[in-house]
Amino acid sequence: MEYRPLSARTSLGALAVVVFCLSSQAVAQDAFQGGRLYDKWWTGNGSPAPVGEHPLYPAVGQQSGNTTFRCKECHGWDYKGAAGAYAVGSSHFTGIPGVLTSAMTPAQMFDIIKNPDGDGTGGTNVNGHGFGTIGLSDADIDDIVAFLQTQLVDPAAFLNGTQFVGDPVQGEANYTGSGFCFFCHGDDGTDLNFGTPENPEWVGTVAVSNPWEFMHKIRVGQPGSQPAMPSWTQNGGSDQGAADLGLYIQQNFPTAPAVSAVPTTSEWGMLAMVLTMFAVAVLSLRYSRRATVR
Repeated sequence: MEYRPLSARTSLGALAVVVFCLSSQAVAQDAFQGGRLYDKWWTGNGSPAPVGEHPLYPAVGQQSGNTTFRCKECHGWDYKGAAGAYAVGSSHFTGIPGVLTSAMTPAQMFDIIKNPDGDGTGGTNVNGHGFGTIGLSDADIDDIVAFLQTQLVDPAAFLNGTQFVGDPVQGEANYTGSGFCFFCHGDDGTDLNFGTPENPEWVGTVAVSNPWEFMHKIRVGQPGSQPAMPSWTQNGGSDQGAADLGLYIQQNFPTAPAVSAVPTTSEWGMLAMVLTMFAVAVLSLRYSRRATVR
């Protein structure tokens, strides 16, 4: 077959078709990255941490600083906001509703997250978060919307109060086997400390004190962690499997350092008396030996 160069018009036409096809393809959304951004978006995408307090954070709230810019801080780890674990009495109470049962469309969610006025029309929705001017790209917001639309679960379905409902034997298998959790967290979950040396926080601490946070992080991963904490759900794990894992950890892992026994006042007195008697006995023995030699 003889090769014939394309004419300029044909070349431009072919290029236009290619550009149209590429631009018309939807950008792949990562719902699990969206879940990590929901947790702490500036850690998840590497942008500078916001300063001050978010304009929408209410006066009733007890938190301050960039914590008020985290999605979870108002809407909760259980996605129920003021109707869930962040209800009245919680130090995280804001009175703001959750997102678990939101009827918003993806486009509405995108607009209210990105724009200061909520929908880009000049202030018809005063709850606009304005994250598009603070540190979230359109792709980031797409990921968060994908998470909110496709990956929310009600943790109450897997909890009896604050205790996970499941099979701890299967949970152990998940921890040591397919989950590979123990490679980073260790046999008893104390290899990684999320707190301080004086006040450590381990995976067992989180599972017991905040099972909603535990389930969120197990399902989607931890933002900015090195090595990256994998998403249990993204790698084929079930929600019940995450609950099994939680119950195993709640029942078997330490939540705080073991408390060393401190002697009581009477025990200190007894110890002092014994040491005194021992010293007297040693001195008496030395004196008697010297007397014998003389």
